[in-house]
Amino acid sequence: MFQSQGKLDHLLRPAAYHAADWHDRELQNLFRASWQVACLGEQVEKPGSRFALKIAGEPIVVVNQNGTLSALGNVCAHRHSQLVPNGPSHDSRFRCQIHGWEYDETGRLSHLPDGRSFRGLKAHDLCLPRYRLEQFGPFVFVNLSQEGPSFREYLGTFADEFHQFFADCRHVDTWVTEHPVNWKIIVENAVESYHVPMVHPNTFEDYRAEELHDHRLEPSFTRYADLMEYRSEKSAEALLFRFYSWFLLRNPTYNRFTHVHLFPNMLLYFGDIYSSLTVVEPLDAKRTRYTMFSFAPKAIHWRLPGRLLQALSMKVLVPQFKKILREDMVRWPPVQQGLEHSRHNGVLSAREERVYAFQDYVIKKLRPSLENS
Repeated sequence: MFQSQGKLDHLLRPAAYHAADWHDRELQNLFRASWQVACLGEQVEKPGSRFALKIAGEPIVVVNQNGTLSALGNVCAHRHSQLVPNGPSHDSRFRCQIHGWEYDETGRLSHLPDGRSFRGLKAHDLCLPRYRLEQFGPFVFVNLSQEGPSFREYLGTFADEFHQFFADCRHVDTWVTEHPVNWKIIVENAVESYHVPMVHPNTFEDYRAEELHDHRLEPSFTRYADLMEYRSEKSAEALLFRFYSWFLLRNPTYNRFTHVHLFPNMLLYFGDIYSSLTVVEPLDAKRTRYTMFSFAPKAIHWRLPGRLLQALSMKVLVPQFKKILREDMVRWPPVQQGLEHSRHNGVLSAREERVYAFQDYVIKKLRPSLENS
C-alpha cells in the first residue's frame, strides 16, 4: 500500500536540476559524505590490481597490495601527476606513472628514486589521502568522509536483504551510458510508477493496483516490492518464470521483484533470476553517467547444463531490461528542458511518494549550506 493518502508537495524547485551552485552543494553534502561504488571486487581481487576513478570529483584509486585493499588519493605527492590511469590496471608496485614514486598500502611514500637529489626532504611525512573502504557482496564501496556509519550500518534494515541477493551472485554484464540531464531526473524516474502507462504501454501496460505496492520509506533508502507473486498469477509469463525458477534455482522465492533506492544515487533491482545495481553519477549539473551492473545467482542446479541455461536466459533478459530503460531514457531530456524554463515547483501523487522521500532527503542534507548562502 501507499503510505500517503493524496497529493504531495514537490520539494525541490526547478533550479535544483540545473544550477551550478546546487550541483556544487550536492557534491559536498551528498556525495562526499556517502558510500559510493568504486568497482567490483573481482576487478581488484589479485595482488597488484588497481582501479582508478573519480568520486565527487576526487581522483581515487583502489589498490590491492599483498591481498590488502586500500582506497587512496590518485595524485602523486611529487608534482601532482595522476598516479595510475583511470579504470583497471595492474602493477606489482604502486608507483607514479611519471617519476616512479612508490607508496605502500597506507599511502605512505615507500621508495623515492634518486633520493640524494631530494636532500632535506622528510620522505616519511609524505602520505596520500586515505579513505574508508568496505567490501559488501560483489562491490567495493568507498566513502570520502572519515565520519559517519559503516556501509552496513547505513543500509539499516535493508542490510540482510542486500546480502541475500548480492552476496552469492555472478556478474554477467556492465552497461555504461551518459545523458545530458541532471542526475535527480534519472533517480526520480526510477522510483515512481505514475509514468508507466504512457512510457511503457507494451512492456508493463498499466499501473499496478495500490494493494500490490509494498512501499517502505526509510532514512537511508526507499523500497518497492511487487506483491503479485509468480505462484499466484496465471499468465504465460508467470508460468514460465515459475517453472524456470523451480527447475534451475536452489532457493526460489517466487516473488516478482523488489526495487530499492539507496540514497543518494544507487538503484537496486532484485528477484530470483536476475539482479542489478545501478549507479547514477553526476558529471556536472546537466550531465550524468549511468552504470548498471547485472548479476545472476550462483546457487543453481545441474552445474554445467544449468550454467548454460542460465547464460542463455541472461542473453534474453539483460537486453529486455535495457529495452525498458531506453524507453525511459528518451524521456529524460524533455524533462530537463522543461525544468530549465519552469516557474513553478510542481506536484506529486501518492504513487510518487518515493520521489517525495528522496527530495526530502536532499533538502535535509543541503539545508545547512542553503541557510548559509
